[in-house]
Amino acid sequence: MTGEGSPGATGALPGDEPPLEHLIAAATVRIHGRRPGYDPSGPDEGVRTFLGSGFFVAPNWVLTCAHVALAEGGGHVDIVHEPEPGGPPAVVPGEVAVALPETPPRPGEGWAAPDLALIRLQKPTEHACVHLAEQPLTDYGRPAASSGGRSGELLGFAGWFRSGRRLSRYDGTVTVLGRIGWGADEELRLGDDDLPDGVSGGPVFDPHRGEVVALVKSRRTREQGGTAVRTGQLRHLPVIAAPPSGAVRAPAGAGGHTPAYAPGGPAPLSAEDARRFGPPEVARDAPGDLYQEVLRGHDRFHRDRLRHADRDGAPPAWADTQAVLDGARTVPFGPRERTRLLGALGELPPPASTADLGALLRSVPGCASAARAVPPPRAWRDGLGGLYESHATDEGRRLSVLRYVVAVLHAPRARHDPGAAEAEAALRTWLHRTTATLDRPVRGEITAELRRHAAAPPPPPPPPPAAGARHSVLLELTRRPWERDSFDWRIGLLPAPGAPRPAGAPAAADGVPEPPEPEPLHDDHTGTALSELPDRLAGPLARAFGLADEPGSPALLQVALERGALGLPVDTWPVRPGGPLLGQVRPVVVRPAEPPGGAGEPDPAAADRYDRWRWTHDDAPLAPGVRGRVLDCDAGARVPVPSTDQLRSLAHASVPVLCHYREPGDPGSAEALARLVDGGFGVALWRRDVGAPERMCAEFHRRAEAELARARTAQRLPHLVHALRAALGEGRTDSFWAEGLALLYDDPHQPLPGSDDLFAPL
Repeated sequence: MTGEGSPGATGALPGDEPPLEHLIAAATVRIHGRRPGYDPSGPDEGVRTFLGSGFFVAPNWVLTCAHVALAEGGGHVDIVHEPEPGGPPAVVPGEVAVALPETPPRPGEGWAAPDLALIRLQKPTEHACVHLAEQPLTDYGRPAASSGGRSGELLGFAGWFRSGRRLSRYDGTVTVLGRIGWGADEELRLGDDDLPDGVSGGPVFDPHRGEVVALVKSRRTREQGGTAVRTGQLRHLPVIAAPPSGAVRAPAGAGGHTPAYAPGGPAPLSAEDARRFGPPEVARDAPGDLYQEVLRGHDRFHRDRLRHADRDGAPPAWADTQAVLDGARTVPFGPRERTRLLGALGELPPPASTADLGALLRSVPGCASAARAVPPPRAWRDGLGGLYESHATDEGRRLSVLRYVVAVLHAPRARHDPGAAEAEAALRTWLHRTTATLDRPVRGEITAELRRHAAAPPPPPPPPPAAGARHSVLLELTRRPWERDSFDWRIGLLPAPGAPRPAGAPAAADGVPEPPEPEPLHDDHTGTALSELPDRLAGPLARAFGLADEPGSPALLQVALERGALGLPVDTWPVRPGGPLLGQVRPVVVRPAEPPGGAGEPDPAAADRYDRWRWTHDDAPLAPGVRGRVLDCDAGARVPVPSTDQLRSLAHASVPVLCHYREPGDPGSAEALARLVDGGFGVALWRRDVGAPERMCAEFHRRAEAELARARTAQRLPHLVHALRAALGEGRTDSFWAEGLALLYDDPHQPLPGSDDLFAPL
């Protein structure tokens, strides 16, 4: 193998590498408001329309601060860059594709962290790109000797600012003093240099490793320094970033948006598509996950630059410059091999979800610590970066990287991808090349693993997941009996259920593993008023959805409630203050928190419960299909729900439908749902009383029964109800009958632990 520091590795001779500052400057851009008749590259017009700085992160993508990109209330901007620093500028139009946070601030308030925006160029152009660090930004502020070779104190920054009547470049070095906040709200505190107005959005980089780790967010007004946001905060981008077709446009004006960017949830499935197909598959590099699209494009860009760096006139490769910096030795196998590896990983289909990537990391010896990074890893590159500082020795880091690559290489692929075979071949080549120079024990372990996988029959691709077959988010709300309308709450990640147990087998049988435990994420046992729950839960739920969402398929939210509160309208809570409703952007179902039969008591309907679930989820061609049964309405008049014994006599493919549910505190409504649960029903539909008792029942009966018949199987119901709620949000009159619709969906193969031990202690 050609050494990292030897001539011929890419064709660049030692001393020919461009300075790091030159690479940074070539990728740093100015962002201007778009105004008719103004030339942002001109001396006067440029100063007047200048908004701030940014930098290219992938072909045709610019990263900057949300407060810069949306400073004039619009999503259309002009990007001005110098293909050669100091040379003539080029102007390219762009539009804001996504911003974080998604809700603009109120007039007079500043943008909250993470304050990020991705701008998509509207015309292709040749340009440079920075190299983004794939490992979390850690250990800054500590002496370099104790931080694994990283600088620990000083970072570089670059950008543009107004210098009188002209625009000038500005760069310098800052010291990381500490942090403000945690998670998505985290900011780095910077000191010891001026950050003039205009450098916001510019890159902050590690001069020892030659990679961008953050971007400038703000400056102090009376002293040096300011704040920065880690580029790793991009992992908080929503999995589905495209606004729905019927999204309400945000108003223009300060902090508003033009139609180029309007915050909102994903485009909903039509009711017909939800019935027939369920959640759609997304093609490779589809715009459903901008994080994957941008980061994979970034890694392929730098791999290609390195591959072609030995050609005459070819642009410089970042890896050549990184290889001569004093931080190169902290990167396992060196910057050039790292660049080739990231490029090969960028060709693979991305992980199905953040949760699946975390599970893979925890399954690989020596890699579990990478799964605990904050924010959690989403892309293959994130898992790799989390391993760089997970071991104290170079040998330990290299072995962890090799084990991780082997695991990624043989991870099941959810769909066929024409480029996957070529990417897997590139990964095998990389493994053979890098292990050839290592000690025999390491080489032997990796070679044996590759042979073991080669000899094993290829695993079948996972089947298209149906409702509940992926990771889902579990929200448990527990009413505090001594405080009226006050709740404790817990949020966790609920793994996909295992193989269904045989009908009538409530307890784990021999050879049948217990269902996986929920993974705890957030909890609060101090009591939250019901009126405050939507705002209080918005942030924790958003972080949980980031772990479970998949491109084109928002994760299911399961809400566990006591039986008397099963009608709580959680699906009508906004995803964030002023945002769309939860039920409009993702499937939301409810399930009883109490175990069937009561705590510590056997479930008298256990066998019936499993049989009903199997019959209602049978999608075989000759299966009878589900049938709706209205149980509480007779010619428009409310009648009691049949007794438990009478309910058990209904056909196993029946889905109860309730027409006269009043409210969570209504005794008759609570008793109706309790009877359904005790009768062995895991699936039921009802509509909440929305304040119009004179509503005609016949239309609801007819449409509910027709939709159930067309669905044929209950596994389509979470997505069907989601599509109906989304259609209601769009104001489609053909969906008005479904106003207040709620779904009980309680999978007996995915039981909840008892209320006292739902989650293991943190």
